[in-house]
Amino acid sequence: MDICDALSVALTDVARLERFVSRRERFLEALDWSLLTEEQARESSMLDGLLEEDINDGHAYICWLQERAAEDVTTVPGVLRFAPHPRPWHAEWITLAA
Repeated sequence: MDICDALSVALTDVARLERFVSRRERFLEALDWSLLTEEQARESSMLDGLLEEDINDGHAYICWLQERAAEDVTTVPGVLRFAPHPRPWHAEWITLAA
């Protein structure tokens, strides 16, 4: 895969994650947390941490790709994708793990 294409995909994924986190923060601010179960509150907190890690990993990957491009590397074997789902407590995760 061309490194410019991989960089474009990574930039788009990280921007999507950042928009997701922004929308999620506005949503969570409007929630009545007293109505959530303890498990729901815990999973929400876990997801906040995982999303932060994903964004940090995405930025590190973008920096790595930019460094490779500066060294005149033109291709990479593939591209890492960064998306907010699925997480271990989502049904999709169970399907992927099977």
